[in-house]
Formats: sequence, structure tokens, C-alpha cells
Amino acid sequence: MPSDIIEVIAENRKLEKYSDPNRLTKEAIPFIGQPKQQENQPDKIYIRLNPLSSNGAFLEFKTKDVVFAENVKTVTQNDGTAFNIVKIWIRKSSIGIKMEPFSVMDFSEVFANDFTD
Repeated sequence: MPSDIIEVIAENRKLEKYSDPNRLTKEAIPFIGQPKQQENQPDKIYIRLNPLSSNGAFLEFKTKDVVFAENVKTVTQNDGTAFNIVKIWIRKSSIGIKMEPFSVMDFSEVFANDFTD
């Protein structure tokens, strides 16, 4: 599987070249982040919104809803690890899923007191 997500999407179907930027903004919404696609789920694409953070939200879309994709930049970390930041245009009215990791904790003591105190 190619490491460049744009190549992966383009392999599955022909991405249309947009020469009119106004047409693209009428049809799609851009999302910028680090893309990832699982080999066992080629119909989905994930975008990590803040790739330099150890936590944070990421988005899931169906690859069929990707209208256009473009490389924005390559980021290199201190340890030499490099990854692409991509702008992916998703068709308007598509359904996406926003996932945000969190730590499961017991906050019952916080709510034990009335808020009126």
C-alpha cells in the first residue's frame, strides 16, 4: 500500500482536477491534518487534526466522499520521523465522525457537593 494517502485515494478512483477554486468551495469543505488509511478498511480515511499532540481529536470519513486532496507540507519531528500534512476536501452533506480520546476517571467527588455553595 502506498504511504501517500493521495496516491491511495487516486488508485481507487480518478480524482478530478479543479481549475476553478470557486467550484471546489461550493462542493466541499477542507480539513487539514495527518491522514491515515487502514489496509483492512480501504473505504475509510482518518485525519488527525493535531498530529504533533500526543492526544486530540481525529476525524473519520468515507473515501468516496473525498472530492480532492492536496499535500500541504511535510513535518519532521526531533527524532527524524516525518509525516505529511494534507488538505482533504470532503463533499458537503457527507457524514463524518469526530473521535476524541479521553481518560475514564471517577469524578463523583466533584459532584458530591451542591453547585449552590
